[in-house]
Amino acid sequence: MLLQRFYFMAIVALAAMAGGCKSETTTSRNSHTLSPGPGQGAGNALSALDPCPERLHDLAGALLNFIIQYNRLPPTLEDLAPIRPGTPLALTCPLSNQKYIYNPNGIKFPPSRWAVVYDPAPSHSNMRWAIVFSEPKQQGMSPVPTVVAIVESEFQAASQLPIPNR
Repeated sequence: MLLQRFYFMAIVALAAMAGGCKSETTTSRNSHTLSPGPGQGAGNALSALDPCPERLHDLAGALLNFIIQYNRLPPTLEDLAPIRPGTPLALTCPLSNQKYIYNPNGIKFPPSRWAVVYDPAPSHSNMRWAIVFSEPKQQGMSPVPTVVAIVESEFQAASQLPIPNR
């Protein structure tokens, strides 16, 4: 009887782990782009082995937790608590080894989206991975963070300040 109970608990634990460990980035990583951009063919495809989106997913979860708890964005990324206790948040791009840029004001992208954390350089097939917030669908709800790849031309166009009329 004890042995049957042990096997039952082991099967339940394995099923829970298998169901809970699936990552959105491993199944749909290549489809998360703000704009397909010119020249983005099979030769320029994002790598399914790139750990950058996974790191940004962890940061997005930590940002969302902070927003829910304090009703604001943190002053710095270092102020975020990790999602998994005992596992520090990775704050650098694994390809460039440069620290992610954190811009609480965000770089605006239509329609009603803004990138608050992003790669410092287009190290991923001329793209930058970013955490982009969208307006909540219901009033009073927190903004929704998504990890997306942004084509460099679109990123540059959005980040340039407009020239005032003289």
